Amino acid sequence: MQSPAFLVLALVVVFPLIYSINLSLRQFSLVIPGRTGQWAGLDNYRRMLHDADFGASLITTLTFVVVAVALEAVLGTSLGILLDRLVRLRRTITSVLLLPMIVTPLIVGLMFNFAFNAQFGYATWALEVLGIETDQGLLNKGSTALAVLIAVDVWEWLPFIALMVMAGLRALPASPFEAASLDGASAMQTYRYVMLPMLKPVIGVAVLFRATEAVREFDKVFVLTGGGPGSSTTVNDLYQYRVSFLNWDLSYGAALGMTTFVAVLAICALVYRVTTRMDARV
Repeated sequence: MQSPAFLVLALVVVFPLIYSINLSLRQFSLVIPGRTGQWAGLDNYRRMLHDADFGASLITTLTFVVVAVALEAVLGTSLGILLDRLVRLRRTITSVLLLPMIVTPLIVGLMFNFAFNAQFGYATWALEVLGIETDQGLLNKGSTALAVLIAVDVWEWLPFIALMVMAGLRALPASPFEAASLDGASAMQTYRYVMLPMLKPVIGVAVLFRATEAVREFDKVFVLTGGGPGSSTTVNDLYQYRVSFLNWDLSYGAALGMTTFVAVLAICALVYRVTTRMDARV
């Protein structure tokens, strides 16, 4: 009974992983002369250390992940607590919150590409009505394009953390809250010293999911800005796409992919360790 499942796992995960590792240790390209798959060892990984474009994409990715996930965690937790206190319209609002997550990232990118169009976008028009100068459009300026990407990601995934927090609140025992009430704790003290410590494992898991997804952001960036203007929004996955499928430097692209894979594993291990410690304390 386990053989078919193991075979599917091997075909989908193990074989591509081994193939990518092997490819990253060679020099192979479909268009670059002289690169026919000869052994290169760690040359592709050493090349990353001197690749300024790769370094810039890492900084952009790190900025995107840290700011977007932090905003989603803070706003999503606050929204989840607020919705849990609602008596009426809770189901309706919860259903509405699911909509951004149901829409595929590609469609989200197209929606906001239209919204922030410099000539006829409704978001651009709304900002101008509020007295905010958009000049040639927010997506056409390096100082604002990344901020728009972060805002779009928060719009799409804030409901995910809010719903996780709502589910976590439903699972909390009532006795600590009753004890806090008997001790005369205010609502703010109850939130800070009782509710939030008990929710930390749930929030940690939600942040883990979002961080690992945000590191691999591609669709919205590709549709909204294409990595521009210049390279101001070129995230790591978009840079890998250019190396592998525009420059056809497949071995170097595989090395970049393996580095990203190890980085995501490290993030998962770190967040899991922190979350486990929080759970043990609770």
